[in-house]
Amino acid sequence: MAASHLLWGKYAQYDRDGESALLDPVLLSSVYLDRGEVADLSAVPPTRTHVALAELGFAPDSPAIDPRQALVRRLTDLGLDPAPLRISGLRIVLTDRCNMKCGYCFVKTNTGKPDMTEAELAEGLTYLFEANAGQDEVSLQWFGGEPTIRFDLMQYGDALADYLATQHGVRRVRRTVVTNGAHLTDSMVDHFVRYEYGVGISIDGPPAINSENRLLLGGQPADDRIRRNVRRLVVTEGVHVGCNLTPTSANIGRLAETVSWITDELGLKFIYANTPIPSKGRWLVDGRELAQELYEARMVALSRGGMMFSVLDRAFQALDRRQPMLFDHMQSDRTLNAALLPGNRISLCDINFDEPTFLHTLDELRQDPGLMSGIAKEVAPIPACGTCPALAICGGPSRNEQLLIGGDTPDPQMCAFYTSTVEIAVWDNTGVQ
Repeated sequence: MAASHLLWGKYAQYDRDGESALLDPVLLSSVYLDRGEVADLSAVPPTRTHVALAELGFAPDSPAIDPRQALVRRLTDLGLDPAPLRISGLRIVLTDRCNMKCGYCFVKTNTGKPDMTEAELAEGLTYLFEANAGQDEVSLQWFGGEPTIRFDLMQYGDALADYLATQHGVRRVRRTVVTNGAHLTDSMVDHFVRYEYGVGISIDGPPAINSENRLLLGGQPADDRIRRNVRRLVVTEGVHVGCNLTPTSANIGRLAETVSWITDELGLKFIYANTPIPSKGRWLVDGRELAQELYEARMVALSRGGMMFSVLDRAFQALDRRQPMLFDHMQSDRTLNAALLPGNRISLCDINFDEPTFLHTLDELRQDPGLMSGIAKEVAPIPACGTCPALAICGGPSRNEQLLIGGDTPDPQMCAFYTSTVEIAVWDNTGVQ
C-alpha cells in the first residue's frame, strides 16, 4: 500500500516507489505522476508539472471550499438525490425458520414467528407491480431464514408475479434466491430452470473454513451435501448460480485461497463478497487488511475466468464514471430494493428487519411514497469526512450503520476500509469487471 497525504490541502496524493497518483475526492478525477514529475512538483512553482496539472484541474490556487459543500453541490448538478423514486425490487422474507445456525447471521432465525401467508405475499407483489407499471423490470429475491423451507410460497409467488407483470405491463421479472444449499429437490431445480433463476449459495470457503460458522441445527457440518447440490446446479442449463461469500474470522487471511477453492473445486465463477456489518456495534475486522485481501481475491477470480464483486468495485466504478456512489441503498436508476416481511410490512433497509423507523405498512407507503426518504443517507455527517479521500464513495455511515454503531461517527475500521479501497482503485489498472 502507498503512503498518502493531502496535496495543497485538497487532493489526495498517494506516493509509491517515487511515483504518485493524485485524486480529487469530489470530482473523482485522478492523474498519475512519474518520478520526474513528482520531483518537478516539489520545485518552486510554476513548473511544467504545475502547469500541466492546472490544465487538468489540479491547481493550488483554485478557490477554497468545504469539500462536503462541494460534494453536495456536485450531487445537485448531477441530479443525484438520496430519496428513492419507488421500490423496484423486494427481498421477500418468507420465514425465519432455518436448517442452519450461522454465527454471524444478521437475521434472527427460528424464533417461532409466523411465516408469510399467501395473502400477504399477494398483497406485497401487487404493491410492487402497481408501483412499477410500464417499467422494464422488477426484481424478486426469495429470502429467509432458509427460503426453500417455504418452496410452496416461492411457487405461488412466481406464478402470481408473471400474471401481475402481464397485467401491469412490466416487461421482465428477475428472480433470485439466497440459500445455504443444504436442501435441494428435483422440483426446486425444475422450478429454477423454468423461471431462469439466479441462485446465490452462501459459502465461506472449504469445509474447514465453512464449518467454523455454518453448521446444521444439530451441530454437524453440511459441506458434502452443499457441494453436491452446487455441482448439480452448475451443470443445469438455465440456472445462474453464484456464491455469497462473507468475510469472517475464519477466512480473513485466506480469502484468496478461499476464492481459488470456490472457482476450482466448486466451479462457481460469480462471487459476491458481503461487506461486514457492525452487528455488534462495531466492525470486527481490520478494514485496511480486508480491502487488500478483497483486491487479492479479486485478482485470483479474474485469473480463473471468474468475477468477484464487493464494495471495492464501487470505488472502481466511481472512478471510472467520475460519479459519486454514495447511496448504497439505491440502484443506479434511483429505485430501492426493500424487504417484504410477514404482516404486510416493508423494511426500507433490506438487511434491517427490526428498526422501527425503516418499517412501514403497504398502506402507509401507498398513501405517502415520501416515506421512502427515511432510508436516505446524510452525506458526510462529520467534519473529518471533508478531508477523506473516500468522500464521494463512502460519504460517511449510512442510516443503518449509524443505528448499529449508535451515532454518526463512523467506525474507524469502516473508514480504513473505504480509504484503502479508494487507494487500491486509484493505482490499479484492471478497471471495472
